[in-house]
Amino acid sequence: MIPKTLRSTGITTKSIYSKGWIRSKSAVAVSTPPNTLYTTTPIFYVNANPHLGHLYSMLLCDTRNRWEKLNPRAKTFFTTGTDEHGLKIQTVAEKQNISPKDLTDKVSQNFKVLATDLDIDYDRFIRTTDQDHVKAVQFFWELMQEKGYLYEGSHSGWYSVSDETFYPETQIEPIEGNPGKMRSKETKSEVVYQQESNYFFKLSAFQDRLIEYLETNPDFIIPKTKYTQLLNELKEGPIGDLSVSRPSSRLTWGIPVPNDPSQRIYVWFDALINYITSCGFPNSFIRDKETGLFKSGNAWPATHVIGKDIIRFHCIYWPIFLMAAGIELPEKVVVHSHWLSDGFKMSKSLGNVVDPQATAAYYGQDSLRFFLMEYSNIESDCNYREDQFHFTRETIIGKFANLITRCGGSAFNIEKSVEYAKSGKYEQIDELIGKYSIKTDIEEVKLARDKLEMTANSLYSTMNSHIVQFDQSKAIGEWWSLVERANELFQTAQPWLYTKALKDVDLNAEDREALLTLQLYYTYLAAESSRIACILINPIMPKLSTMLLDRLNVDPTRRNADFAAIGSDLSYGHGANEKTHKIPIVRIPMRETNL
Repeated sequence: MIPKTLRSTGITTKSIYSKGWIRSKSAVAVSTPPNTLYTTTPIFYVNANPHLGHLYSMLLCDTRNRWEKLNPRAKTFFTTGTDEHGLKIQTVAEKQNISPKDLTDKVSQNFKVLATDLDIDYDRFIRTTDQDHVKAVQFFWELMQEKGYLYEGSHSGWYSVSDETFYPETQIEPIEGNPGKMRSKETKSEVVYQQESNYFFKLSAFQDRLIEYLETNPDFIIPKTKYTQLLNELKEGPIGDLSVSRPSSRLTWGIPVPNDPSQRIYVWFDALINYITSCGFPNSFIRDKETGLFKSGNAWPATHVIGKDIIRFHCIYWPIFLMAAGIELPEKVVVHSHWLSDGFKMSKSLGNVVDPQATAAYYGQDSLRFFLMEYSNIESDCNYREDQFHFTRETIIGKFANLITRCGGSAFNIEKSVEYAKSGKYEQIDELIGKYSIKTDIEEVKLARDKLEMTANSLYSTMNSHIVQFDQSKAIGEWWSLVERANELFQTAQPWLYTKALKDVDLNAEDREALLTLQLYYTYLAAESSRIACILINPIMPKLSTMLLDRLNVDPTRRNADFAAIGSDLSYGHGANEKTHKIPIVRIPMRETNL
């Protein structure tokens, strides 16, 4: 029996069973519930080794996905992967005298290794050579054919082998110093004039509809500058129809056009469909018989994170493909800028390419993750500087890790400080501060305490307002404010003075208990600040924060947003002050590099 999801699509020109739309047991299983935050990186083209830009896309998604998971009731789905068809792959494979599939099997692993090395916690790594994707693309093609959006014709124009796309006259420019040579204005890739026969998609039929959608949904593309730029481009003039196949005589490494072996499906038409393949297309999309529209019973729609050089494909082609199919458009498209090295575009000739895996191997994955997110700016190009990175790592050690090391020292007792909070012994703390403070300005201590509590208790909400907009940099800035205020209070209140005073054997019981309560109170606030800071920086630095939470002996089930406020967890601290703990992150000299 044909499943309802497939019966309702109206695809009747071919036998569903003969085309293999029903997945075998060996196919990739997908289970993505609705009302899910679905984030995607671009699928990366496997013609070169992974670089810092690939990692940046991964990290923007990974930190957003992990942040959502801090809400224990949230559902998330996160995909990344590789784009493996096209003329570039075919050409490289020919030069290496191996098959394109052998090449992509080998090179795609480099991106998986990058994800592993930098602790990218994806749910699916999709490859465009996956069988469920190949079938989804051919299904989508036949759907477009059935709806009348495909036609045959001849095409001539300026083609970029590097970008795998034709560019209109308005999108190209001469290459300075190379008479007769042209390049793309956007990507700076060389283009050559070509003419061929292939299939076209009626892109122009949807231009007005896309403009209307963008004007109605101004938050569809972020940041605003990219939204305005794309909308203005759409309004400048007709976009024309899109060539969506290539002759098999020129391109052999691509998905065959159904019923026409003389053509291969255009690599971008193929690649963009990965986003719905990953959440079960076509099986998990139900098509309404009357309207022809698809209803998703899965994680779709997605939030796409892309580089600024592929905005046209994701913000013009892809929405129009979905409109034509009757599938809901993505939730939003986040367009990020690129990373420079010491202010210059990275290139082998300049010798300023930053290898993300070598860098992480030297400094640690969490340090690199933190730096790239702290200096993240999706709107303008970011700048990698080795000295700045090293300074950031030193600051993490000196301000954040050291806070836990200090209150976790042998002079203090975090477990007992938490027990005192649980038993209500801090309820009259202001009275004790006024009567028993040692060598400190009482009002200064109270002010530092009040600022700390206010920051700690509002931090999740404050950081969340930035991270949902993919502004990790501002979120980290807010996080630093908690760490700094916790250090400020510890330095102002000087709890070590109470430890020293408690050694006085002549203290009476009342004074001893008062001094001990104050010492434990300041220890408690430092520990609480550390605990909350660890929970909320976990999406950025998962390994280090987990090690520090382990040191505090925080229950794994209490490491989420429900416990990101002072007093929300009163069950931790056992063994936190034992001398056996190892330093979680150590200082190292700045790497010798040519950068």
